[in-house]
Order: sequence, then structure tokens, then C-alpha cells
Amino acid sequence: MFVWLFSAFWRADHEGAFFVTTPLVRAISAALMLVAFWLASAALLRKPAVLLTADTVLASRGAITGILRITRHPFLWALVIWASVHMLNNADPAGLSLFGYLLALALFGTLPIDARRARLIETGRWREVLQQTSNLPFGAVRRGEQNFWVALREVGLLVPLAALVAWGFMLVFHESLIGLPVFY
Repeated sequence: MFVWLFSAFWRADHEGAFFVTTPLVRAISAALMLVAFWLASAALLRKPAVLLTADTVLASRGAITGILRITRHPFLWALVIWASVHMLNNADPAGLSLFGYLLALALFGTLPIDARRARLIETGRWREVLQQTSNLPFGAVRRGEQNFWVALREVGLLVPLAALVAWGFMLVFHESLIGLPVFY
């Protein structure tokens, strides 16, 4: 399905943008993409695995570490940022359709994941997980349940380094890979 969506997007007529972005919006978008790369890198590179399986949660009271202190769904929130930024900068019907679909998928995709975990994990332990974490990034930090600096220390240096490398790569090669420059 994703292959079809992206191929339809590339074949679509990209005329008739609903609005045109400014250089400031593009600069803010580029900065937000660094956050998206950081979240995605943390989801993919760090242990414990982002997947809070019943075994992981029940086996260890210390299962909530690193990026999980910030959000239970780092990869989906990276996708939310990515899709939002691309909607701002691709305001034609094809862009809004593709990136809007991916935004909705990422935003609402967290709900069935949490529902499944609630079924698999013992109720009392799942309540502890909900108290110690947050779906919304930084929710548990704002509530005082988690410490941002501890989370950063546990995430480590590999994640921001990987995020910076991937972000820099896309800034430089976005036009040659995707066909559109980041800044114009």
C-alpha cells in the first residue's frame, strides 16, 4: 500500500498549492526534522527495544529507560513531525493527501498499540507503565514522573550523532534523492 501511495504521489500533478511556504517556514521545518531524526534514531538504535512487550515489562521494573521516558511511541512521533513538516512544504492536493494520511496513521496508530499492550500486560503493571511514560512526547517529564536529563544520558551519544548525520545527509542530498531542494 505504501508503495502505491508514494508512486501515486510522484505521478500526481503538483500544481495548485493551497499556500506557499516562506524561507522561515523551511528553516523551522529543517530544525523540526532534526527532532524527527532524533526520535527515529532513538527508536531504532537504543535498547531496551521500544516495543514494550509483556515479557519486557513484567520481567523488569526498570523497563522504562531512555527514549521511553520521553514517549512510548518515538518512531510514530518522528513520523508525525515528518508528515507535518512535509504537509507544510508540499501544500498541493497530492502532498496534503499523502502526508495527511501518514500523519493520521501515526497519530491514531498509537491508540491500538497501547490497547494491545493493555491486553497483554497485567492491569496493575500497565497502569504503572502509563504513569511512568506518556504517549505524547515529554508528557511524563512535564508531570514530573521522568527526568529529561536522565533520559538524555540513557539515550547516549550514538542517537544524536546518528540523527545529525542522517539529518545533514538529507539536507545536502534531498534534491538529488527526492527531486526537491530543502531550501529554494
